[in-house]
Amino acid sequence: MSIAIIGGTGVGQFPLEGEPERVLVSTRWGDAEVVRGVLSGKTVYFLARHGGGHKIPPHKINFRANIAALATLRVKAVFATTAVGSLRADWGPGTLVVLDDLIDFCLTRTGKTFFDETPVHTDVTRPYSEPLRQALLTVGEDVRDGGTYLCADGPRYETSAEVRLFASWGAHVVGMTGIPEATLAREAGLHYAGISLVTNLGAGIGEGEISHEGVEAVMAETGVRLRRLLTGAVERLNTEALPKIGPGAFSAG
Repeated sequence: MSIAIIGGTGVGQFPLEGEPERVLVSTRWGDAEVVRGVLSGKTVYFLARHGGGHKIPPHKINFRANIAALATLRVKAVFATTAVGSLRADWGPGTLVVLDDLIDFCLTRTGKTFFDETPVHTDVTRPYSEPLRQALLTVGEDVRDGGTYLCADGPRYETSAEVRLFASWGAHVVGMTGIPEATLAREAGLHYAGISLVTNLGAGIGEGEISHEGVEAVMAETGVRLRRLLTGAVERLNTEALPKIGPGAFSAG
């Protein structure tokens, strides 16, 4: 069983050991391209969530094809990065959060399940895999243990009123891509952990306007920390010891 890293904004590539091999995987939900290589002596697949050159906006990402492709490649564990806005004034830019819960506030997004025609109801009491979370926390340097991720449709940023509302619901960070990726991974039987990097304070909390350029700048500054965290977690994770998770009842062919 292999490990995958899904890179979000600012993580459009992830250097792997050896000569990287691009793999195009066809699924019933579409095609997905991944890069296969080695990290810490293990086979690792890297998938750029927004495609090469960050060309795919959040509301156009084919999440089902991406997750189905990883399942087809016999991936067992997924570490996924997200750039997020903070809903807390004390979690400033550069804060790394190992997520432990989520809120789905995607109101218009489709393709949120593999079970369109079958009544399968997947348990997501704990949407992020605890073994993967612990692998991250074991090597994490100055990371937050636990945080609730709220996912909105995007592609616009949130209003100040929305930020106040989301915070009142108990969310800690807000992004545009963690859903349905996390829940599809659970349906597919993949262990999944979310690592969020705060790139800005939410609207109305910080000063000034939020820009994509500013988000990418913070991601670039924190890239070394993030790579060290992911490399260490891959090294420590034993995929053979991971228990069965989710229904895993679909054929990606």
